[in-house]
Amino acid sequence: MDNIAVRTLSFQAPGSLAETLAAHETRKTPTDGTSPVSDAQGDENVTTERPGSRTVYDISLPSLHFLRWRPLYHLQAPSGWMNDPCGPGYDASTGLYHMFFQWNPRRNSSGSVVWGTVRWGHATSKDMLNWTVSGTSTIKPGSWFDKEGCFTGCFVPTGLRGEPGQLTVFYTGVSRLPLHYTIPYVRQTETLAVATSADGGQSWTKIPGNPILPEPPEGLAITGWRDPFVARWRSMDAILGRDKDSGALYGLISGGLRDHGPTAFLYAIDPTNLKQWTYLNAIVDIGMNHNISRWSGDLGINWECACFMTLRDDKKETSREFVVVGGEGSDTSHPESTFAAYPQESTTFPRWERSLQWMCGTLGTRTNAAGQSVPKMEYSFGGRFDHGMMYAVNIFRDPLTSNQLAWGWITEEDLPQKLVDRQNWSGMLGLPRELSLTTLRGVTGAFKSKLKEITSIEATPDVQNTFTVRTLGISPASCLQGLRKDTRQVVIQGSPDLTPRGECFMDVQTCRFELTALMEVSSKCSRIGVSIFHTEDHEMASRTMVYLMPVIETLKVERPHSSEIDPGILTFPETAPFTLFSFQEQGGQSRELFELRLFFDESVLEIFANSRCTIATRVYPASKRCWGIRFWAEDESEQSRLVHAQAWDGIRADIHVE
Repeated sequence: MDNIAVRTLSFQAPGSLAETLAAHETRKTPTDGTSPVSDAQGDENVTTERPGSRTVYDISLPSLHFLRWRPLYHLQAPSGWMNDPCGPGYDASTGLYHMFFQWNPRRNSSGSVVWGTVRWGHATSKDMLNWTVSGTSTIKPGSWFDKEGCFTGCFVPTGLRGEPGQLTVFYTGVSRLPLHYTIPYVRQTETLAVATSADGGQSWTKIPGNPILPEPPEGLAITGWRDPFVARWRSMDAILGRDKDSGALYGLISGGLRDHGPTAFLYAIDPTNLKQWTYLNAIVDIGMNHNISRWSGDLGINWECACFMTLRDDKKETSREFVVVGGEGSDTSHPESTFAAYPQESTTFPRWERSLQWMCGTLGTRTNAAGQSVPKMEYSFGGRFDHGMMYAVNIFRDPLTSNQLAWGWITEEDLPQKLVDRQNWSGMLGLPRELSLTTLRGVTGAFKSKLKEITSIEATPDVQNTFTVRTLGISPASCLQGLRKDTRQVVIQGSPDLTPRGECFMDVQTCRFELTALMEVSSKCSRIGVSIFHTEDHEMASRTMVYLMPVIETLKVERPHSSEIDPGILTFPETAPFTLFSFQEQGGQSRELFELRLFFDESVLEIFANSRCTIATRVYPASKRCWGIRFWAEDESEQSRLVHAQAWDGIRADIHVE
């Protein structure tokens, strides 16, 4: 069990902390017949109260630490540290979706829940909502090539020879630490390894020939070489002159070239011999810290978790090639403005020097130094995949729906280490996101910026002085509608005007809800959005605000102050560049509505704006309930209004450990 004690829990949290504490005294064992959760290392590692402590958290009971901010419909490890999603996929022989994740179930020598000697955890699902999580690790460090960790990888739903009914995973085996793009690279530190399963993923065996690639390609000065991703890529077949129906597979291994820039190393893979990887080329050459504006972000110095995909528009007539990457060494600050007339809100990201990025590019070939024609992707446009705390995205195409789905890791980095140790878990996977080629036709402009200044879009001129705008669409996966079952629905009918006082109120009562809202933004609007209240008195400092500042084209999240809980909790705002487009219609022009979709789950908030801008962040409220949501706007003369709003209150999923 990797030194962890795991039991299934079903827990219905009362509203306030006081109610929670009182209920705990009379409910040592849950009334639904399940067993209580114990801390992974035992209660001896949990401090109940420090002498002289005055924070709310410190007077909590130790057995509540684990539950206090633990989500109920986000996928997590049973306990301990977790990070990257690994190998999402579907096994047609069992009808199960598989999800693996980086996991460290053990505390370190100081008793802290931190990264270290990671292995793979595993979960399965019939619907990508309700998950069965294994209480033991699936792939563990052990051999010379992975004794320091089994890093991120991918899933192929066949055997090594393409056999149906078998499964294969690729991962990075790490033989020595530390690893970082800033230090000299030692070959055979990172290797490509394989494990297989012949029983539907219940057990996994590392193959005898590991590692199948012991080091990066020869002759290259490497900064990193890890996180394999494998998939079909018919567009690459066309570039290389291969039969698109051959079933050929391609692999990316992420990294960078010393003093040259980040990239991903492209391999061709024989689908009848998955151990046969043939190096083709470094897929991009964009230079160090590629950053053309606040709309696009910084692609960093070294890449991790690079994934490729081809996306088509809604008419299936146009396609574009995309790569999603985690950029190490990103300069996380952005220019204050892309134009002088309208200075913009800073979109500084005070997080680690890394960012989650996407880029759209054109595939082609070029001649290398040896005179060979090799594939290459030229940068066209790009942006941030998430503007908050998500990193290390992994994707796969669902064979049942043909939708391209993505999962990312949402971190615990805003919580002080002492509180992470007390709750005995760190991190989770974000909700599945559906990726698409968003296409807007008849566009005449943005709220303030010129279209050519928005470097996260492709704007193609049409007739009659309009444009077709394309960008990466990122939406909550359609399967998430299944979470609405057995919830309390709250709807605001009509089209009420919005005021700064926020008379438009929605009675949401739990910290587990989905909210959808459509708002019409006036041309004189300075701010428009929602406020989520975490206290009964609707105290200003204890609310979460999500709002758009149209004139400076910035989406902002203001999180509640947490000094009463613990002054060490970070609560700085999250910001993202975002604008609304205008369209040519009969009789004049119209502006698109501002569409917000929010998913709140105890301490995690995922925000989707118009299916093209996302922010995942953490909110650590003092209460286990919500005290309502207000809709508001600040206008100079014209009036913004709420077109529609609906919430599903009390969401939970069946995520249990076996």
